[in-house]
Amino acid sequence: MSNVLKARELLNWDGFPKICAPVVENTQDGIISMAEAVYKSEADIMEWRVDHYSDFHNIEAVNKTLSRIRPVLKDKPLLFTFRTSHEGGAADISYNEYASLLSTAGVNADLVDVEVYRQGDIKGLIRTLKKHAVVIGSYHDFNGTPSVEEITDRIIYIKETGACIPKIAVMPKNKMDVTKLIEATLLAKERLGGGPVITMSMSGMGVISRVAAEFTGSVLTFGCIGIPSAPGQIEVEKLKELMEGLHYTEERENGHGQA
Repeated sequence: MSNVLKARELLNWDGFPKICAPVVENTQDGIISMAEAVYKSEADIMEWRVDHYSDFHNIEAVNKTLSRIRPVLKDKPLLFTFRTSHEGGAADISYNEYASLLSTAGVNADLVDVEVYRQGDIKGLIRTLKKHAVVIGSYHDFNGTPSVEEITDRIIYIKETGACIPKIAVMPKNKMDVTKLIEATLLAKERLGGGPVITMSMSGMGVISRVAAEFTGSVLTFGCIGIPSAPGQIEVEKLKELMEGLHYTEERENGHGQA
């Protein structure tokens, strides 16, 4: 089975959520070293945050790094992400360079993140990428948490762009904002008739949304190995432990169950 098919299989069901570990190193050797750590960890998928790579303007260098990551990760899928500064990333590029990077280098990964609210032919880019990879259509709001209705509508819209999996991350200002994200995720999944989504409330306040991804129906959650790529990420091993502690099982349902 190819890693693309494995990624699709991992994220196309409503079972126990998978864990993705982002790598934010800026040198090729640092990236490979972290890829080795991801392979040895509890993470199911590695995300390469290409916006942190010092040589991201050089597609040949990007592809060379990809070719070195492959044998290190072995059977673990790779998510290719260039997060722009507008959505909380480390760098910014024009739409043309963004599309070129994803369509010439990103297709050599198993999953590709596409920021769907960028100006440009996003639907055309998604169609191109879907021929080779699983496309995660993303939207990040580092300024706050929209209403339940807006979050739900955005998830639906992302799916309508043709992306395989909608992803939304928002920043909470209070605990009610965290519950908004959870409610919106459940509503969106209902409107979509099931299918995979990825959502999270960021920062320490929102960490419960990462740990309780199984309850919300989010198929993927992000944990760190060393340096986090976003506020609220916790270490992969600790994340897995907490998720297993909340995991629904038939034994628990049919057990003593007394308060």
